[in-house]
Amino acid sequence: MQDQWLNLILLNEFEFSYYSILYFISGFIFPILVIYNSLLNFFDYKFNSNKYQNKKFKFVGYLFFINILILSIIIIRYFLYSLNYIIPQIDLNNYLDIKIKFLLLLIIMTFLLINKTKRFLKKLILLNFFIICFINWTIYFLNLQGMEIFIIKYISNNIYHEFNNIINIFYLLLFEIFYFLWSFINYQNNLSNWSITYPQRGDFIHISKIFIFYLGVLIYYFIFHQIS
Repeated sequence: MQDQWLNLILLNEFEFSYYSILYFISGFIFPILVIYNSLLNFFDYKFNSNKYQNKKFKFVGYLFFINILILSIIIIRYFLYSLNYIIPQIDLNNYLDIKIKFLLLLIIMTFLLINKTKRFLKKLILLNFFIICFINWTIYFLNLQGMEIFIIKYISNNIYHEFNNIINIFYLLLFEIFYFLWSFINYQNNLSNWSITYPQRGDFIHISKIFIFYLGVLIYYFIFHQIS
């Protein structure tokens, strides 16, 4: 159906029509489905806790610090890349020195330690993902409508290629993986007891679902970029 709308608007490249509006709206269906699936299946994890399991992780401090550090860096880099993408005229590296970046890192780490703020960060990440998808799709649609001059004047000539949907999905995939790992480490009283039991077989279903789902999403966008 989306391909049929695309063919119809290409026949009327320089004017908006009913089919062009439908095609524009259809571009947001897939990102919304990605967000919906993430909130439904990858948001609030439940693990098979066994207080009497003898196998427990050693060096809990290393697991804790490495995971929260990597997850915090991913979040900060994702937001910074997104801001540079949305406002390419401003180089944020000129405004963020090492002290400010370190402060941001501590703030994100603190948010991740609290379940409510951890879930709030997850929603912000998904909102950020949708904003990038919205801008990418709008630029692509305007190109189809023959409005390259508007893009060059008000946005950027190479913005769509520098931060495309494949990179956007890749960032989200990295976040989902380490968000899952952090949810396991931070589950219930693991940190307060400073004891983390080995995951059971059923716990690996979550990580396999993440890989399968986002691999499918990456394949979809890769095929779309090849044919568009």
